[in-house]
Amino acid sequence: MKLKTYQIIIAVSIVLVAGLFLRRFEITISNGSNLPGDLPQPATVLPPIPPISPTATRATDLAKGPKSQPIPTPPEPDGELISPTDTEEFAANTLANAKAVGTLRVSNRTEHPVRVALLTKRSAEKSYGKPAHWDFAPGEGSGKGLMLSLEGELKVKQGDILVVFAQDGSRRYWGPYVTGETASPAWNTKAGEWQLVVQP
Repeated sequence: MKLKTYQIIIAVSIVLVAGLFLRRFEITISNGSNLPGDLPQPATVLPPIPPISPTATRATDLAKGPKSQPIPTPPEPDGELISPTDTEEFAANTLANAKAVGTLRVSNRTEHPVRVALLTKRSAEKSYGKPAHWDFAPGEGSGKGLMLSLEGELKVKQGDILVVFAQDGSRRYWGPYVTGETASPAWNTKAGEWQLVVQP
C-alpha cells in the first residue's frame, strides 16, 4: 500500500512540475479548433520597399522618404582629363599605346565614395604583386583627377588590373579594367599618364 502512495505522489509531482514548466515558458498545446477567425493569412504579401536614397542619411530622413533636392553633379573637367564622348578615341589610342608605362590619374565623377584597387603585374612574370588601394569621396577629383602614388612614384603598365568598388553599401563596382587591353584606363600621350574616369 505504501508503494502505491509513493507512486501517486511522484506522478502528481511530475505533472505539477511539467505544468509549471509549460506555464513558465507559455507553451500551449491546441488542436487549432479554438483559434479566432480574424487572424491574418500566414503568407501575407507586403508591398515592395523603395530603395533608400543616398541623400537620406539620418533616421528622420529615411522616415520622410527621399529628399526632393537633386544630387549636385560634379563640375565639368577643366584639365587634360578625358570626357565621356572621347572614350572611343582614347580606346583606340590606348590599344595603340599598349606598351606605355606611366603614372595613373583617377577621377571619381559618381555620387558614391569609392575604393580604387590596383593589382600590378610583375615584370617578366605571369604573377601579380601586392595589391594597393586608394579611397575617394563622392565627386573627388572630378575636374582634373588626382594623381595616385605609393611610397614614391607609381608606374602603371600593360596588364595591370584596376577595380573600383562603392563603399556606401550600394554594391556598385566598376571594372575590372586591364591597362592596355580595355578602353579604360585611357592613355594620354601628351601627359604621359593613364587616366581612369569613374562615372555613374
